[in-house]
Amino acid sequence: MAGNLRRYMAWQFKDFARERGIALLIIGLLIGSMTIAPFRIMRMSFDADSATRILGIALQQVVFIAAVIALNGLVSNDRKMGYFRFLFSKPVSIPSFYTQLFVVNFTGFLVVFAILLGAFGLAVRPVSPVAALTYCALVYLSLGGIAFCISSLFRHDWPILAAVLLGSSLLHSIWETREGWRRMVLSILPPLHKLTPALSDILSGGKANPTDVFWLLGYSATFFVAGLIVLRRRPFA
Repeated sequence: MAGNLRRYMAWQFKDFARERGIALLIIGLLIGSMTIAPFRIMRMSFDADSATRILGIALQQVVFIAAVIALNGLVSNDRKMGYFRFLFSKPVSIPSFYTQLFVVNFTGFLVVFAILLGAFGLAVRPVSPVAALTYCALVYLSLGGIAFCISSLFRHDWPILAAVLLGSSLLHSIWETREGWRRMVLSILPPLHKLTPALSDILSGGKANPTDVFWLLGYSATFFVAGLIVLRRRPFA
């Protein structure tokens, strides 16, 4: 089984590059260009601080969109398109296959953003990629378990994922200071609102609040494990 998984890895990387990587690059370049353009029109000089601020604005706009694209249909696409008949004609553990796919997409996601950061350095000013890539990794991993579980459960996962993410963001913004049953509802929703302060913390100081990171990754990991259980116990077709 392990040998079959390793052979599939090359195909998974190729599929990511063809189906998601190019789209992510185009979207990132378009949003980045629109973010940088107003500052260029003002003939702003880019020092280290201003470059970091502009990078933060660009990341806030593009990383969530890119993560959803990278995570959409992780499991459900193969079920909808019938690819599972070919993929699992050889002895392969289904949970292991999709765990590997999750890691492959994560790697490809970071490679895409490394390229985009290189383009940002040419257009604005070179910046250290470590903090920005750390934030990109945090966003992907925070959304990843939720997206993985939803994709394991439903054929049409993207509208459900979008509803969960947008609904969670909306309710947190509306009920942030409320108590009672509203506070209880917020406590079971994805803590993705913690990603916004994490961006400024990581770009300015190199690290986010450890408690926030624990909640983000712990929540996502719980749903990732739930997705693996679904794949192990439920008939795939």
